[in-house]
Amino acid sequence: MPKIVNSDEKINFICEKAYEEFIRNGVNNFSLNKFIEAINMSKGQFYYYFKTKEELISEVIDKKAQKIFDDTVENVAKEKTFCNKLLSLFSFYLGNCSQEDKQFDKLIKDTFYLYLNIENKYIKQKNEEYYDFIHKIVDEIFTEMIEIDYIKNDSKKFIPSLIATADGMYLQSMTLENYDIKKNLIDYIDILNECLKI
Repeated sequence: MPKIVNSDEKINFICEKAYEEFIRNGVNNFSLNKFIEAINMSKGQFYYYFKTKEELISEVIDKKAQKIFDDTVENVAKEKTFCNKLLSLFSFYLGNCSQEDKQFDKLIKDTFYLYLNIENKYIKQKNEEYYDFIHKIVDEIFTEMIEIDYIKNDSKKFIPSLIATADGMYLQSMTLENYDIKKNLIDYIDILNECLKI
C-alpha cells in the first residue's frame, strides 16, 4: 500500500530545510538542484509543491513572518507607554530582537528584490498583508492612547507618515553603511510623541 503524504507536512519540511540552508549559506549561494538532492527528493516531487526558487523563498519568509507577527502583537500588548509600544512594534527594524529574528532580518535583506516585484500576484498579496498588519497594530496603539487621553483625538492622521518613515529608515539602513536606524527611529518616535501628546 503506498504511503499517504500529508502535503502541509511536506511543505513545512521543505521550508524548514530551505530556511536552514538560507541562514547557513545565504540566499545568493543557494542552489535549488543541490538542495533538492540534499533533502532526498526528486525534482518532480519538489516542483509539485513549488514551481520556482522564488516561490520557495516567499513561502519560507511567509511562514517565518507569521511567528514574528504573533510575537510582535504579544510584545506590544505588554508595553504601557505610547513610545514603548511603537518601539516594540518596530523592534525588528531596530535589531532589538532574538537571534532567530536577526537571522530572519538577514533573509529579508537578502531577498528584498523579490518584494519590489509587485507584478507578481503572490508578492503583491504578501506586501498588502504585511502593511495591513502594521496599520492594524499602529491603529490599535493610537486608539488606546486616545482613549486614555494621552494623545490628541486627531492623531491618527499621522499613522501613514509614521509607517512610511519607519520603512524609509529601514530601507536606508539596508543601503547606507553608516545609517543609524536605531537613533533615527527613536528620535522620530520621541518627536512624534511630543507633537501628539495632550
